[in-house]
Amino acid sequence: DSSGVRKFCDIQSEILLRGVRNIRVLGSTGLNMAYVACGRLDAAFEEGSWKSNRGPKIWDFAAGMLLIEEAGGKTHDISSEGANTNPIVDLNSPIDLMGRSFFCASTSELACKVLDAISHGRSKWEDSMINS
Repeated sequence: DSSGVRKFCDIQSEILLRGVRNIRVLGSTGLNMAYVACGRLDAAFEEGSWKSNRGPKIWDFAAGMLLIEEAGGKTHDISSEGANTNPIVDLNSPIDLMGRSFFCASTSELACKVLDAISHGRSKWEDSMINS
């Protein structure tokens, strides 16, 4: 839907505006997470929802979560539905394996920076939805 595309673009643009050189969308949650675990990518995330029937499912990211954590990386829940409707991402929130969203990063420092960009991108999207 157009709202989801706008949200995706707002979050991606916020990340790029912070000096990220490139964003890759591989289309495979498991592969994204495996690449972060082995150092080919620095971070990965995907938002989804059961309501809109989009985003990864448990079998897409459960094994990736283990790979990331065993490699010393960080995983977080970035769901923006249900109890967590706040656009600000909780840095202490573990991945909800029954949810449809995930975030992972190679280091805690990078996780904080990218999660902050995601939060600002969500806020920008929410502002645009209110003003339209």
